[in-house]
Amino acid sequence: MRLFRRKRKDPQVQEITYEIFGGFTIKKTSSGYEITWRSPNITTLNVTSEPVIAQDVKIRREGDDIRVLTTECKLKMIMENGRRRVYISKM
Repeated sequence: MRLFRRKRKDPQVQEITYEIFGGFTIKKTSSGYEITWRSPNITTLNVTSEPVIAQDVKIRREGDDIRVLTTECKLKMIMENGRRRVYISKM
């Protein structure tokens, strides 16, 4: 009979959605990717995996950097078990 048991935690999933107007940049860094846009202040998100970009979103690759040219985008960030995943689509 076990005296001490580890409690199972249900994985908490958080979803945050941003509406971005005017385009933004995705830069590859040593720790992952940095997503930066202006809304009216400069906002930055750091993620470890590459963002998933929908096919209808216009982008331009400049080496390791990605410039999103579509002016109205929706960025959905899903945090699950300490991992952040980002999905970018057109509004």
